[in-house]
Amino acid sequence: MKIKQIYKLGIFAIVALAATGCNSWFDVRPQSETVQEEFWKDENDVKSVVGACYRQMNEPAFMERLIVWGEVRSDNVLKGMSPSTDLSYILNLALNASNSFTSWNDFYKAINYCNSVIAYAPDVRNYDPNFTEGQLKAYIAEAKGIRALCYFTLVRAFRDVPLITMPTVGDGQSFNVAQSSPDDVIKFLIEDLQGVEANAVVGYDEPAYNKGRITQKAIRALIADMYLWQNDYQNCIKYCDKILDNATTLGLGLEPSAVYNKNVFITGNSKESIFELQFQSGNINNYVVYEMYEKTGTNVVSGARSGYNTYQLSAYDFKNKTTLFGSTDLRMKNAYFPLSNGAFFPIMKYISARTESATGSVTENDYTITVGTPHWIFYRLADIYLMKAEALTELDGSANLTAAFNLVKATYDRANPDLADGSLSFADYNSQALMRELVFDERQRELMFEGKRYFDLLRRIRREPSPAAVVNTYLMRKYSALDQATARSRLTDINALYMPINANELKLNTALVQNPFYVVSSDIGKNN
Repeated sequence: MKIKQIYKLGIFAIVALAATGCNSWFDVRPQSETVQEEFWKDENDVKSVVGACYRQMNEPAFMERLIVWGEVRSDNVLKGMSPSTDLSYILNLALNASNSFTSWNDFYKAINYCNSVIAYAPDVRNYDPNFTEGQLKAYIAEAKGIRALCYFTLVRAFRDVPLITMPTVGDGQSFNVAQSSPDDVIKFLIEDLQGVEANAVVGYDEPAYNKGRITQKAIRALIADMYLWQNDYQNCIKYCDKILDNATTLGLGLEPSAVYNKNVFITGNSKESIFELQFQSGNINNYVVYEMYEKTGTNVVSGARSGYNTYQLSAYDFKNKTTLFGSTDLRMKNAYFPLSNGAFFPIMKYISARTESATGSVTENDYTITVGTPHWIFYRLADIYLMKAEALTELDGSANLTAAFNLVKATYDRANPDLADGSLSFADYNSQALMRELVFDERQRELMFEGKRYFDLLRRIRREPSPAAVVNTYLMRKYSALDQATARSRLTDINALYMPINANELKLNTALVQNPFYVVSSDIGKNN
């Protein structure tokens, strides 16, 4: 790990939060070189570093990796018209340890902020008589939630990662930290979150806080997701139900069909949102979504950074090459459209709202300019429905399959309002194998381009005896232009499905061990 870039934490500052608005708090960026002994004196110091945890996640490098690790490697996307060089390498199955997207620096920066809150916030109780034990516990729960989210993403992307739970504040500490097994990391994270679950804030009146900060419901969603990853279906259901059974009290519900796309992805902080990363137009722009997805045109707002390409990714042609979407499904129409040449499919999800009255073939003119900058959704209610449906399906049994079907039906019917009730029939999916495919396809339809799909594929691959079936059915179709034998050999090795450890990280931290698939001759006898 890069010592001075990741671990050194001399970046605290005392922030005049009392004079800032709610959204401004998410823009907290502590100044550098503040002496640590002069910090951690009152609640505002704690709040500023918690704010910096979120602000670090707003960084373009962090956002890029959410999309590259969770979406780019999936069957949802192809190369757009202007991908970056490193993005092209990944999309051409030419990933190696020198690729910039193998760097985990920005995630460990966020983790280090979290570790600092957890380690040093208790000291503030000695100086600030107004800082209560309940407030302290809530901030620590929030920091542990952010830390767990970062680590869970790293485990799914890299598998074996260093588990660092103490902050690094200077150059005198050892930075040769070995990787922990993914099972050990996730076991630690689940137990860690369960220990603070009761202390987390249930909710806030201010929408930007209620949806943009880690609350109790966000912690429960994350625990459910980790249990699902570990194939612990009973506990996944238990934690999904902690949200679903209290949805009304928590103000959660599925948005209606007519406003679903606009409220969830364009306006943001919708009633079905559980946790989404807050961005602000002109202040904290979500540049990366525009750069990855946008095709600049008269009906689409340009939100990319100066000098950065837009439209780096294209949607796969699901309409003509698969049966994933029916003709009435609004999620396909709202998510992307085909260019007139039929070769590229610009992604519109998060970017622009489609005119609801549009009929026939969807074109660029059906989308209206988005004012503002989109948030990035980590968890929303539909995801909880489908997590529970997947867990129920894997448990099997008639009652479980029926319950799983009803959860899928809720999201499917919402996306197909023109179909009569009963158009999705349980009789067509009344076995575990059939229900598994329905849930898997529904997660793809509902959560497409939200950074979930590659991890869904990988979770299923890990569950099955061999990667070959899932790889051949889903991943291979996006690599039709590559040599098929070579592509298949690079996708059926389970090690190849995880990211390599960045070459610079291996040099700086000699305790790291390279993913076996990416070991090269020069590594032999060193980190292998």
